[in-house]
Amino acid sequence: YYTNKKFYVIDEVFLPNSDTYKMCDELIRRGYRGAWIYPDSTGANRKTSGKSDHIILKDKGFNVRPVHNPYVRDRVNNMNRLLADGSIIIEPSCRHLINDLEKVEWKGDDLDEGKEKDLTHISDALGYWCWAVDNMVYRTPNKIEMR
Repeated sequence: YYTNKKFYVIDEVFLPNSDTYKMCDELIRRGYRGAWIYPDSTGANRKTSGKSDHIILKDKGFNVRPVHNPYVRDRVNNMNRLLADGSIIIEPSCRHLINDLEKVEWKGDDLDEGKEKDLTHISDALGYWCWAVDNMVYRTPNKIEMR
């Protein structure tokens, strides 16, 4: 949850080799039906199976915030800013997220997952939420203004 300009990560859902339906079922099982979801904007694209991920989330009772994916570098810089100033508090039980944040690093101009193919997904999810709620806004090419 977000309060007093701080992000509190109190739980994580990590379901390897899963899908949106299973994730929704797990969130509902944990009592999060009706929660606000800040998904990857590509989830609005319709799949060959019919419904988009965003529609599935809405149908299952979640509030889906409209989002626009920032550039990866901007999202990562925003997360680093929030982590550095103590604006993201993560429960120690969120071990997959903590592992992700500790291991993912830059390789050239891209984020490097290394040998662990599941890396970056859970920190991406946190990054979309942080960007939607408290992002860095670019006013001119030479000046960054924080809000």
